[in-house]
Amino acid sequence: MDRLEGMRTFAEVAAAGSFSEAARRLGISKALASKYVSRLEERLGSRLLNRTTRKVSLTEVGQSYLLRCKAVLEEVDDLEESVQLQQGRPRGLLRIAGPRVLGEDLLVPEVARFLDRFPEITVELLLDERRIDIVQEGYDLAIRIGRLQDSAMIARKLCDYRYVICAAPAYLERYGSITHPKEIAERAAIVNNNLAPSTQWDFLIENRLERIGLQPKVRVNTDRAVRTLVLAGQGVGLCLYPGVEADIATGRLVHLLEDYEAYDRPVSVVYPHARLLSGKARAFIDHLVEALRAQERQAPGSDTPG
Repeated sequence: MDRLEGMRTFAEVAAAGSFSEAARRLGISKALASKYVSRLEERLGSRLLNRTTRKVSLTEVGQSYLLRCKAVLEEVDDLEESVQLQQGRPRGLLRIAGPRVLGEDLLVPEVARFLDRFPEITVELLLDERRIDIVQEGYDLAIRIGRLQDSAMIARKLCDYRYVICAAPAYLERYGSITHPKEIAERAAIVNNNLAPSTQWDFLIENRLERIGLQPKVRVNTDRAVRTLVLAGQGVGLCLYPGVEADIATGRLVHLLEDYEAYDRPVSVVYPHARLLSGKARAFIDHLVEALRAQERQAPGSDTPG
């Protein structure tokens, strides 16, 4: 057995807390992952993991060994990737997480273009509205919308995305149109608890930022759920614009209070400490930045050289 393969499998099992999950991340069978770790323990003459039917945990020896093991693996990975980058050939598995509502419009097309540029890289892309712990769950990087709260992560802003007030035509026919932000206080609101403060929305009224209190009818925790409920005519929602742009264009939703909008939210890529950033992750981040800058230059109203 390759010693580094055993060390890598052990470190992945320790991070995942499970042989099954570690094997999935490594692209091997659970039986092979167990075999690698058992042979490593035999070589060291010490048990590194406590195994039960419910969980896997580190022994005291395993805890101290893991620290040195991770340091060695990082040095080996850094060495290999520095050679690959010098040759312009980053390779290996890149694990990316992002919100579904943004990922389908932004990440999926850019992943395809990225793989055309770097065919020796493979990608695992998780699109999920929950906030992924990229260290614990073994991801290289994540895309996030809004203010960032995790100070342990390095963040790089990619762009700004708009949030807009929307309602279904049927809702407006039933309850009347909305022409001023203060009327929002009297309407059923579909609120996203992830946007703070969730029970108040901000508007620019006469060039001043004002906060309007809401009467939440439904509270959810994803942008996609807000869109679905607004489409169903359940109330007025603050919707991520890329997720409802087609609905507005086709008349399924009505864009309200455009002159009073005050919601631009940053889209950022986050990753662990820069020293731990792999060459393939760095290449993907650079690709995203280049792609989004190109989109901004092509957007209507942008300054283009004439």
